[in-house]
Amino acid sequence: MEQYLWQSQVLFKDYQQHVKRLSQQVKDASLKPFRQRELPVVFLRDPKTDKDELARTIAAKHGVNSGPGCAISTLEPSPTFEHRGTHLIRRVRPCGVLYQYQIHPEVGWMYARIQTWFPFNIQVGLNGREWLARQMDQQGLKYRQQGNCFVWIEDYEEVQKLMNRQLAMNWAGLLNGLAGQLNPVHESIFEPYPVSYYRTCHQSEWATDIVFREADFLKRLMPLLVRHGMLDFLSPDVMRYFGRRVNQSGDVPANFIEVCIKNATINAKRGEGRIGGCILVVSPATFESDPWSG
Repeated sequence: MEQYLWQSQVLFKDYQQHVKRLSQQVKDASLKPFRQRELPVVFLRDPKTDKDELARTIAAKHGVNSGPGCAISTLEPSPTFEHRGTHLIRRVRPCGVLYQYQIHPEVGWMYARIQTWFPFNIQVGLNGREWLARQMDQQGLKYRQQGNCFVWIEDYEEVQKLMNRQLAMNWAGLLNGLAGQLNPVHESIFEPYPVSYYRTCHQSEWATDIVFREADFLKRLMPLLVRHGMLDFLSPDVMRYFGRRVNQSGDVPANFIEVCIKNATINAKRGEGRIGGCILVVSPATFESDPWSG
């Protein structure tokens, strides 16, 4: 950061005003496509609000079926810099962030987030099943989807081939394009000191969908799966799965057992089957957090 200021001929004492001005430029440029389409830009005060659910509701209300859906602005603790004495130091402080929700032509429903204060960190969230649904639409393959689960697919072998294509994705091209949407003024900001983004995988989940065409078979199997989940998962594992924080004391919340039994950690989705019975899908998932950090 100090090298950037030196190349930009900005004194340390002017750092605050300099980044404040650039931050406004980033926000204006990032939100311009939404304002041109008269799409909502929502400032979110409550951090507990489900942003994805809110964005989907807004997009549906405005009849969005492709392209930008809405933008959400909020404050979140973020790594940045602060001028102290004769140096700039790194610290975490509340910073403005923008979430752009859109129906991407290739990967479907997604969000891209930018921190509107130096160093303008970016985070992108994709859903493999949303992506797959987009691929099936383009190939004209029929399917039925409930939430984040496919309860019936016309051609499983062909769809698996589509899934395999995701592994060969040109990630640099996709992410660079999203970065350009989030911060169209990146090049002008860093003209005196050219830099580009580097990419890491912050969190990932590898899911396997197992489809049962016979409902009676899964009914016999489910008690065994539930028992396995209850006995082999630790309380912190299940709490994190449900988005609950583990108490510092290690105590289990009073309603945790009830929630655990109700949901059983294992997702079961039910839909009508193509052979007149029921198709139920169990989706075991392997979750990785900061897989590149170790």
